[in-house]
This record gives sequence, structure tokens and C-alpha cells, in this order.
Amino acid sequence: MKRYVVILIAVALLTTVAYHLFKSDWVTFRRGEGYFAKKEYSQAIPCYARLFKSGFEAPTLLSHLGTSYLATGDFGKAMTIFQRILNRSPDKLSALKELADIYIIFGRFKEAITLYQAFLQEQPDNTSVRILLARALTWSDHFDEAIQEYKKALGEEK
Repeated sequence: MKRYVVILIAVALLTTVAYHLFKSDWVTFRRGEGYFAKKEYSQAIPCYARLFKSGFEAPTLLSHLGTSYLATGDFGKAMTIFQRILNRSPDKLSALKELADIYIIFGRFKEAITLYQAFLQEQPDNTSVRILLARALTWSDHFDEAIQEYKKALGEEK
């Protein structure tokens, strides 16, 4: 019986070591996901960035990398990542909104307006994005259009 326990432990250790050797990218990705889940974005960035540079593919890699850059205040890198997401797949609504929000921070209202409008083409009843669009229109001196968007957000106009 003791012999079987030793064999079982040896197999478990060898399996773990083999996984870490042959699937090291996945180990790094899971480490990054752990940091991301705990909102330790500055710890997650090196994991995600290394994977991104090596060509690793995972559905959430780019969005979590962009969000981590955004959370740590590295808006330039966040903008680059969200633009890349949009170039790969233009129907990514969260990337549209995040990139538009970054454009607002930089005072690039025209680009933000275009992205908010694209978002609303897909989700016309999204009140929070409609309000963001109205704010961007106000900041870019398009007051009449902003009023219309605020009315739509309040349900006074379709």
C-alpha cells in the first residue's frame, strides 16, 4: 500500500513538472488571471505583456491587458491595446467604449463620439453610453445634438 502512495505522489509531481515545462504560457496566463481577479493590475501586466509579445492566444488576454494598463494609468498603452482589439474584431463593444473613454481623457472628442455612436448602433438602449455620448457632444460644442442624446437617455425621445 505504501508503495502505491509513493507511486501516486511521484506521478502527480512528474505531471505537475511536465505541465509547467510544456505549458509554461498557460501557467503565466493563469498567474496573470489571478492577479487580475484580485485587482492587482500592476502585477498582472508583466504576465500578460510577456504572453502578448510571444504571440500567445487567449480570448481575454488583450482585454485584460488593456484594462490593466487603464487601471494603472498607462493610457497610451491601453489605447494601443484597445485599438488592436477593434482592428481584430470590430464588434467588440467593451473595447469600443473603453477606447472612447480614453479618447475623452485626452480631449479627442470627435474620435470618442464616433466610437460611442458605433456602440449605440449595436445597443441603442444603452443609457450610460448615450449619456457619455451626450457629454462628449457637449464638450465638443455640439449642444443641439447633445440635448437630443440627453432626451433619448431620459426616454423623452426615440
